[in-house]
Amino acid sequence: MAWKHTYEDMLKKAYKLLPKVTAKDSRFEIPKVHGRLQGNKTIITNFNQISNHLRREESHFLKFMLRELATTGEVGSGTATFMGKHSPASLNLKVEKYVKEFVLCKQCGKPDTELIVEKGTTFKRCEACGSRTSVRSIK
Repeated sequence: MAWKHTYEDMLKKAYKLLPKVTAKDSRFEIPKVHGRLQGNKTIITNFNQISNHLRREESHFLKFMLRELATTGEVGSGTATFMGKHSPASLNLKVEKYVKEFVLCKQCGKPDTELIVEKGTTFKRCEACGSRTSVRSIK
């Protein structure tokens, strides 16, 4: 009894049936803003999820966004409301800026950091590599 397919043919067929593997460079992804415009207000519906993902307090993240957008706003029930019409692209750029300045370690690039205040100065301490760098305080 002769085989119709060779081992190599069956191996090629098996490789074609395997799912494609996508390699990720990092386990951390900057979250994208989900929101809507309501009149002259911009509402970010996943504000709470973003601050939790970044492991930062909502109040700190809100202060940064208010200062960067040069507007007023408030947080309520997991959402943030900002006065004015702001595009999702500009909001995502502000989130990326926050992540680079207050979340990612400047030494190793990992997001495993925490903000600590010592003698009035705010530091970003990395839990992965142990580095400590000062960051501007947001008041």
